[in-house]
Amino acid sequence: MSSQPICIIYKWSDCWGLPSLSPACIQAEAYLRLTGVDFAVEVCSTSSSSPTGQLPALERGAYISPGASDEFASAAAVIAYAKKHIKDLDAHLSLSQRADLLAFANLIESRLNVATNVTMWCEGRGFSELKKAAYSGKLPFPLNQLVPWSKQREVRRRLAQTDMDQVYPNALEVLDAIADRLRSTGGPFLFGAKPTTVDALLMGHLLFYRLSPAVAPVLQDKVQSQRVLCEYVDRLLGQNFSVPALPRSALEASTNEAPSWTDAAKGQKKPTPTVVEPSPAEQQFRRHSYYWLLGAGAAIASYILLSGRYIQFATVMEQAGEDEADNDDDEEDVEQ
Repeated sequence: MSSQPICIIYKWSDCWGLPSLSPACIQAEAYLRLTGVDFAVEVCSTSSSSPTGQLPALERGAYISPGASDEFASAAAVIAYAKKHIKDLDAHLSLSQRADLLAFANLIESRLNVATNVTMWCEGRGFSELKKAAYSGKLPFPLNQLVPWSKQREVRRRLAQTDMDQVYPNALEVLDAIADRLRSTGGPFLFGAKPTTVDALLMGHLLFYRLSPAVAPVLQDKVQSQRVLCEYVDRLLGQNFSVPALPRSALEASTNEAPSWTDAAKGQKKPTPTVVEPSPAEQQFRRHSYYWLLGAGAAIASYILLSGRYIQFATVMEQAGEDEADNDDDEEDVEQ
């Protein structure tokens, strides 16, 4: 048995023929798959099921990836850890190639991340498809309306200073540049024969653009019209996602009677506990219950805040009625 703790990746469920309905979750899982490391997945029905409250997230032994402001930042944190502690996919690159890689990574972050967020959260069709896939049937009313609405407001707030007229044209320029790069290298990956971090980042966006009904038609048409991009997407999907990842539940079942990862690293057997500790499933249930209570409390608070205008309106109407009654009494006194 390996002395290294296995990685657990928390992600949104698969959807639309994609490994996950979230492009950011695809990015994080793609990097792990490209490294060849063994890992297991914990499919989450809500982001609150993650230990960070955001998806994707990585757990490895005592390490848990830090929470971030959005999903793409969370994926970046997962990849940064894997790059440092598991395998650096960019180690084989020359200095000039590293400069090119950094340029492509910046374009993906500044343009494709923005375009993907806009098509998912700011377009009516995209938001409707995403809300149906991610929240319908997974959260009770009114949480299945409040949670995506709150997330949409958060994304729109972050994009408030963005020139929306340039979002898709900027993204199309990046897709053209990627297609040109693939033609020039002639290899299976963006930088030739070996994968890099940029390939993992691109997998999230390109798979989403090609297969998701939530994507803007202009982005989907661009990918579909570029044969080199379609071949690249199909190749990455077939080579790296053809075998499903091991579910965390299967991992726990296979290691139920084995020494813990920490004990195995020390060459010691797991001592017989004197106190019955909660099982991982019980711990997960307690954590989910905690987040569920937080969500219910947030829903109640939101309901009160949202209905405050009606309470205020009713108070004004009652005051107006009292004033009208006082005026009627004054008129009766004058007549007498």
